Amino acid sequence: MVGYKGKGQALPRVKHHFEPGHYYHITSRTLGGVHAFASDADKKMVVDALAFYRRRGDWKLFAFVVMANHVHLILLETGAGLSTVIGNFKKWVSNGASYGPGYRLWERRFDDNAIVHASELREVVQYLHDNPVRIGLVRRPEDYFWSSARNYAGIAPVPMEVDREW
Repeated sequence: MVGYKGKGQALPRVKHHFEPGHYYHITSRTLGGVHAFASDADKKMVVDALAFYRRRGDWKLFAFVVMANHVHLILLETGAGLSTVIGNFKKWVSNGASYGPGYRLWERRFDDNAIVHASELREVVQYLHDNPVRIGLVRRPEDYFWSSARNYAGIAPVPMEVDREW
């Protein structure tokens, strides 16, 4: 079990529990920690890929943050298969990255944690949004453009729409 510290306690997490209708916290990192998404153009390409798979119905996306060397997502898998949709997303981003097609951009695996309690969902959303704050990029989550924090704070513009009905 993995946990997030929230309100003074670790929250239980269930790993590798794939079922349609469940929420998942996904983390995928670049190979070797390469800062492949350092530029706004690279971050936009990642967001465009997220938006495409959301519009296509492969997932409902509730929260995200695009950092220089990794992405965090909270999504609801819709039955297409979590490994398949994450694989497709990573392939799209790899093909569009400034490193060029054929460059191995991502670590082969991704971290997935099922969110099995509704109360935990809000805490994990906040954990994602706090990522740029924790490393000193911004003072407030909504000041970082490349996440869904602005959506939740009601600040426009946003990089993309997210699903917010829990």
